[in-house]
Amino acid sequence: MNKKIEKVLGGYCNGKGYKKWESDDELLEILRDLDVLHKEFICDHRWWNTYRYTIKVDDTYIGYVYAETTGDMSASEAGYDFDPDSICEMEQITKTITTYVNKKEVK
Repeated sequence: MNKKIEKVLGGYCNGKGYKKWESDDELLEILRDLDVLHKEFICDHRWWNTYRYTIKVDDTYIGYVYAETTGDMSASEAGYDFDPDSICEMEQITKTITTYVNKKEVK
C-alpha cells in the first residue's frame, strides 16, 4: 500500500476514534467498514468469488480485492487470504456499456 493511502486511512481512523491497524485483519475490517461505491467481479473459485471493491475516503478512491464465499463459511474460513498489496488508488472514469435484450421485449 502506498504512503498516500496509508495516510488517508490513518486519518479516517483518527477521525472515527479508531486505533491504527496492527494487522492485515484489522486493516481489512477498516476497509470493509466503509461504503462500497463499486464492486467488480474478477474471478471465481470453487469456494469463493473474487471482487475488486472501490471505496472513497475523503477525496481518494481506494480499491482492494477480497472474496465472497459461495457457501456458509467466511472467506477466511474457506481458505481465502486477504492480500494487502491489492490495496491501490483508483480513478473514476465513465464507460459506455452495450447490452442486449430480447427484441420482443423492446417497445
